[in-house]
Amino acid sequence: MYETIPIQHLDRWLEQGYEGRIIDLRSPSSYCQSHLCGAENYPFDELMEQPELLDNSQPLLFYCARGSESLLACNLFYRKGYQVVNVANGLRFYRGKYLTDQ
Repeated sequence: MYETIPIQHLDRWLEQGYEGRIIDLRSPSSYCQSHLCGAENYPFDELMEQPELLDNSQPLLFYCARGSESLLACNLFYRKGYQVVNVANGLRFYRGKYLTDQ
């Protein structure tokens, strides 16, 4: 199975040296308002229609607004053989230092 990180522990977890990709599953407008530093935006619906947009050469950390879409994405990509990490509860509860706004 894959790892799930509570959003409240994300800063500490990232500081331990995560070296994969960070995937933001929210809409482009939500991503532009704020996102985790280094995150790439792949809206959930688009990614579910075209999972080949992501390769499996690196681990993938998924997050969304509330936690449900990241869980579904992790289930799909894990079954396809990807190394994935789920961020539980979603970005709406995040108050850490890795948040950026544009």
